[in-house]
Amino acid sequence: MANKVLFFVDRMRVGGIQIFLLNLLKNFDAQKIQCEYLVLDDGNEYEYEEKFKELGGTVHKLKGVWLDNPLGFVKYCKAMDKFFKKHHDYVAIHMNASSKNFMLFYYARKYGVKKRIIHSHSSGFTTSSTAKILIGNVLKKPLLSLSTDLFACSGVAAEWLFGKRVMDSGIVKIIPNAIDLNQFEFDPIRREKIRKELKISDDTILIGHIGRFSKMKNHKFLLEIFKQIHDTNPNSRLVLAGIGELLENTKEYAKKLEIDSYVDFLGFRNDVMDLTQAIDVFVMPSLYEGFPVTGIESQASGCPCVFSDTITREAALLDETIYLSLQDSVEKWATEILSLVGKVDRKKTKAILKDKGFDIGDVCEYLVNYYTS
Repeated sequence: MANKVLFFVDRMRVGGIQIFLLNLLKNFDAQKIQCEYLVLDDGNEYEYEEKFKELGGTVHKLKGVWLDNPLGFVKYCKAMDKFFKKHHDYVAIHMNASSKNFMLFYYARKYGVKKRIIHSHSSGFTTSSTAKILIGNVLKKPLLSLSTDLFACSGVAAEWLFGKRVMDSGIVKIIPNAIDLNQFEFDPIRREKIRKELKISDDTILIGHIGRFSKMKNHKFLLEIFKQIHDTNPNSRLVLAGIGELLENTKEYAKKLEIDSYVDFLGFRNDVMDLTQAIDVFVMPSLYEGFPVTGIESQASGCPCVFSDTITREAALLDETIYLSLQDSVEKWATEILSLVGKVDRKKTKAILKDKGFDIGDVCEYLVNYYTS
């Protein structure tokens, strides 16, 4: 009989954590690991939830439970107690969230779940509320005390959630945000096909970004950078894939900058492995990140990346990767981005990423052994 593992993520909207969990589900040996998922309810329905179910995952949604105020916290605790009283035959719980969910581990421990893994995926809180950030920092201590194992996608993410002393102690396991490298291996035929679908000519420089339209992704600055790129080289376009609360604002800003005719908003895409083939340079000027999965996917396909220096240096898997400050001028960003066009031998990057531990098969094998040891 397969060992049951419960994964927690607050909701099933498309994001780096959810993509990572889906990659695990696709590649785990179903004879060894049975995956279940516990999510909260923010009032929205997410199509991604169905993907997990289609692949054999069991999704438990705590209806009407969301952590956004004291009353929500009370409902959360009652729901967790009720859930774990009924569901506690797990060899491990793998939590992919921050400190405000610490009570999940309290109830898991209460009902006998021995292995409680907290996995840090970020380097900052998603809220801008000073009070919520203060509370989140205070709750890191009880989260640590209730955890039995500490994972992080990067050293930066580990230090943010667990603290420098814990990080330096060596007890944190760094788990790469691994992907299926075979899906992202560069293929000139796929590149030609997707560029034709996007109506991008062979000689057009295609700048790309894949990510949720939220404050942390800094899309306005990205548009300002692209305006400078287009002013320098009019034979250029920008593709933005993703959905999110700031999508319409971003479209309006593109119109304001008078570059909307050269920017393609692609919406949600389930063909990222093809889209990265078409892009010449991937740009991510985020305000903060843990370890961006889309950056890994882009480099796996041989697409060079320009990151903001708020992103961990561990994300530089190719030597050509460039980091720039958000204080640098748009002119500097544009110059550095254009300098990368055609600079990577895209046929060699799959092997480079495998050597650095980013093959999903290797990570799955490691986790199966870890959960069941």
